[in-house]
Amino acid sequence: MVRKLSCCVAILVAASTTALAAKDPPPNPVQKIVDAADSEWRSLDLENLIVVDLPAGPLYIELRPDLAPRHVEQIKTLVRRGFYDGLTFHRVIEGFVAQGGDPKGDGTGGSDLPDIAAEFSRDVKDVANFTVIGRDRQAARVGLIDGVPAGAEPESLRSIRADRNVRLWGAHCPGVMSMARATEPDSANSQFFLVIGDARQSLDQRYTVWGWIVDGIENARRIERGEPPKRPTPIVRMRIAADVPAEELPKIEVMRSDSPVFQAYLKEAGLVDQTGFVKDLCDVTVPRRVNGKIEL
Repeated sequence: MVRKLSCCVAILVAASTTALAAKDPPPNPVQKIVDAADSEWRSLDLENLIVVDLPAGPLYIELRPDLAPRHVEQIKTLVRRGFYDGLTFHRVIEGFVAQGGDPKGDGTGGSDLPDIAAEFSRDVKDVANFTVIGRDRQAARVGLIDGVPAGAEPESLRSIRADRNVRLWGAHCPGVMSMARATEPDSANSQFFLVIGDARQSLDQRYTVWGWIVDGIENARRIERGEPPKRPTPIVRMRIAADVPAEELPKIEVMRSDSPVFQAYLKEAGLVDQTGFVKDLCDVTVPRRVNGKIEL
C-alpha cells in the first residue's frame, strides 16, 4: 500500500507540474510599452524644451505654458539672454529640492525683470490634456498632464463655487520643475528648483510648477548637496532646444498619458488598484523613448 500511495503522489505532483508549466506566463507590463505603436507617442515642441548643461551631463526640461504661461515666458526670456549660464545650485536638500538661478548665489538675488504673479493652480477646464488616473490621499483626482503629475479638486465643486472654478495644480514629484519665491506669493523672479523627492505635501498649491525633466534625471541626482554645498554644482549653460543645432539633440518622445497602452500598464504594474486608488502618484512615470530606447 505504501508503494502504491507513493506512486500516486508522484503521478499527481508530475501532473500538477505539467499543468502549471502549460499555463501562460504572467503578463509583462513593460512589454506593452515596448510594443506600442508610434501613434501612442508624442514628439516635443522644441520651442518649449530647455537643454540644461551640467557637469554630469544634460537635463532636458519640457516647459508647460498650459500650467504657468507667465513663468514659462520669463524663463525663456532669461535663458535666451544667457542669464543662467554659470550660476549654481546654491541650496540642495536631499530628498527635497535643488534650488538655483540666483546671480548672488545665496538665495537673495534675481533678474532685472519684474516679479511674476503666482500661477499655483489653474481651472481644470483650461488645461486640455489632463488625464485622470484615479484618486489618492491628497487629492480627489490625480493624473497626468502630458506626463506632468497633477492633482485636482472634484468637478462637483464647480456648481457651488461663486467663481465656478475647479482647481488643478502640478504635483511636486521627483523631476518636476517649480519656481522659488520669497514670502509673498507674487515674488517669483528667476530662481527655480527641481524636485528630488516627494514634496507634494509641503509644496503643492504653494509654488508654481512650470515644467518637468523628460530626460537626464540621472544627471540631476549628481548635483552637490548642502545649504550651501561645499562645491556648488554650476549650470554650465541653458538653451532653448529650438536654438540648438538639430544634430546635437536626442530624439525624445513621450508616451501619451491618455494612451490605452499606458492606462493598461498602470493597472498591470499595480500602480492603480481596481477601485481607482493610486498608491503613490510620484511612482507613476510616463515612459519616454530616447533615440528609440524606452525609459521608465
